[in-house]
Amino acid sequence: MPILLATHASFAEGFRLSFADEVSGEAFFDALAKAEPDPHRSLAWQRLAEIEQVTTSALAGAAAELGLLPEDPVALRAQGIAEAEEWIGQGWQRSLEVMRDEFPVYLAEFDQILGMAPPAYAPLIQLLYDHEVAFIDFARAALAGQSDAIAVLDRYLEDHPAITT
Repeated sequence: MPILLATHASFAEGFRLSFADEVSGEAFFDALAKAEPDPHRSLAWQRLAEIEQVTTSALAGAAAELGLLPEDPVALRAQGIAEAEEWIGQGWQRSLEVMRDEFPVYLAEFDQILGMAPPAYAPLIQLLYDHEVAFIDFARAALAGQSDAIAVLDRYLEDHPAITT
């Protein structure tokens, strides 16, 4: 099922949903890492989970400050694990293709949220944007057969310490 562009009526709505996606995304990629028998691929999934964790940590303070913490983070994590089970069935190649071809929708969504963001929160939305670019760049590199594709993720983790407001 293709990823559809979400439009948000307000910054708060976009931020709340984006934060919830990060919470579920961390569990999603962690579940993929645990299910992957190939050590190199498992490491890649784990790096993606780490990027989600860094992003979640960076957004958590603002989410609390704005009163936008998820009501049920356990359910969000369970949702991420359930989505991972679907991806496990599609295989590595198809998963990378989805990341490359469908994740750019999130860039448009983050652009929309950034346009509504109060200046103090703009760096957090930029972090969301940047982390999605890293996911897409990784998928492109892996699909192109670059043996060091995971280096894209490692560089991101080195270059993007958690940002808090």
